[in-house]
Amino acid sequence: MVSRTAPSFEGRVGQVLLEGGFITEQQLAEAREVSGADGTGLLDTLVSHGMLAQETLVTVLSFQLRIPVVDLRHVQVDPEAVKLVPEDYARQYGVMPTGFDTDGSLRIATRMPNDFQLSSELSSVTGRQTKFVLAIGGSLEELIDKVYSTGSPQRAAVADAPTPSLDSPLVLTDAPASTGVLGQDLSALPAIQAVEMVTLQAIKRHASDIHMVPQSDSSKVLFRMDGFLQEMVVLPLTLHESMVSRIKVQAGMDISEDRRPQDGSFSMNFGERKVEFRVSSIGTTWGEMMVIRVLDQEGGILNLEALGMDNTPLHVWRQLMALPYGMVLVSGPTGSGKTTTLYASVAELISSRGNIMAVEDPIEYRLEGINQIQVNRAAGVDFPSGLRSIMRLDPDIILIGEIRDNETAKTAVNAALTGHLVLASIHSNDAAASIVRLMDLGVEPFLAATGVVGSLAQRLVRKVCTQCQLLVDPSATEAMAFEQEMQETVEQYMVGQGCNYCNGTGYTGRTGVFEVMAVDESIRKLIAVGSSGPEIRSQALQNGMISLRRSGMLKAKEGVTTLEEVFRGVFFIE
Repeated sequence: MVSRTAPSFEGRVGQVLLEGGFITEQQLAEAREVSGADGTGLLDTLVSHGMLAQETLVTVLSFQLRIPVVDLRHVQVDPEAVKLVPEDYARQYGVMPTGFDTDGSLRIATRMPNDFQLSSELSSVTGRQTKFVLAIGGSLEELIDKVYSTGSPQRAAVADAPTPSLDSPLVLTDAPASTGVLGQDLSALPAIQAVEMVTLQAIKRHASDIHMVPQSDSSKVLFRMDGFLQEMVVLPLTLHESMVSRIKVQAGMDISEDRRPQDGSFSMNFGERKVEFRVSSIGTTWGEMMVIRVLDQEGGILNLEALGMDNTPLHVWRQLMALPYGMVLVSGPTGSGKTTTLYASVAELISSRGNIMAVEDPIEYRLEGINQIQVNRAAGVDFPSGLRSIMRLDPDIILIGEIRDNETAKTAVNAALTGHLVLASIHSNDAAASIVRLMDLGVEPFLAATGVVGSLAQRLVRKVCTQCQLLVDPSATEAMAFEQEMQETVEQYMVGQGCNYCNGTGYTGRTGVFEVMAVDESIRKLIAVGSSGPEIRSQALQNGMISLRRSGMLKAKEGVTTLEEVFRGVFFIE
């Protein structure tokens, strides 16, 4: 981005603040040093580092300098205004069209509101009078990224582009039902283009699932983002039916069957990027409901640190991964990130552990160096048969997508007892309960005690949005729970207010909370006699295991997540 007169403008504002007694010379010098080091604007640095209240800054700018101000975190962006300024121009000069004033002039957010030459140029480009407002709060570049997307000129409408592309704009504004927050009127598009629009917007918003849910007279399209469903658009039922048929054709499903549950999959190319989708459908009262899982591998497999595993559990987990044989379980409810943890763990072992084989349903990530087998029941390949076949292929490490039946459980334990490191996911509430669950599936206690060497339980919690975060006082319940777990008091903790960058939720992205239990002699004795989950868990805590609850509290203390999110995401059983 070309900075032009931005530094001198912010410097003059800084001088006004100094002369007015709002900041000290030391604060101004410190803010200049910090902003020069990390590229943040001088005014934002003053506010974010607590040297100046944002209300004071707005007052000085608006009343003393007569400069209108807009907070990027909460501004509503008009899609019609966005169409008037080309993306490359917005990026080059750091301008963001936000809307129109009552006199028809184009309102543009910028860091350099006194650049009259740029204002004149924009008037020529857009054919309208322009009115600059000073952008504060949040990153102007990130908002441009979110509204326009990355890398290529903006298109005025998807209908003009029949092939899918990731360069269509995200528009943050209120809109009619058929448009929703997607910024396009899907009801006017053919089914094929409507499907492309929905899928590419799901990818750009990092949605994990797309839900298409028929109602009595309409259909809702919802995205699951950071674990929560958010309504995106309401469609006519006729378009819903056409889109469902289109997706079923792509996914190799039977379009003539709309009552029986069906599953399928398809992939789409977005430039050089390939994204896979897993589709499930079922007939409901008002029509056929469809859920599409988005399997976007652009970010690749995360490493264990990036998953959010803290130093102590990470050290224990890597010790378990270094063992030559034994079973290691990863537990948690559906959608808690078990598969991602398994992949991240195995990815660290590819270069050092020889023949690694996996049986999965489905294969969500394709990894070089791992021989992955897809469950295909129609071809006679299920988890037990696939696992038995793997045993004949001289594996060093075996990954099992999920243990869900007696035969798989017993075969997996036998593999662990015969010299293989076996990693498997299982559904349970905590690390100790996963071993009890294994015995519930028919594994004898003495075999479980001998075969299982460790267990991990995890949950996902949302991360506080860094663009709108602020410190707040905990409620009485939160303070009491924190003190009970941590044996210390909490004065304040970080939350997000909700802004454009987090879609008003206060959160962006998710991270994991973990408890890792190594099976030592004391725990092995409890398992061998068929002890309960709470008894095993109590011994593990005595041995120094960090519980899920404590892991979550630590992240809240560090400002990564909120106490409210820990209460929601972590199953409190103690």
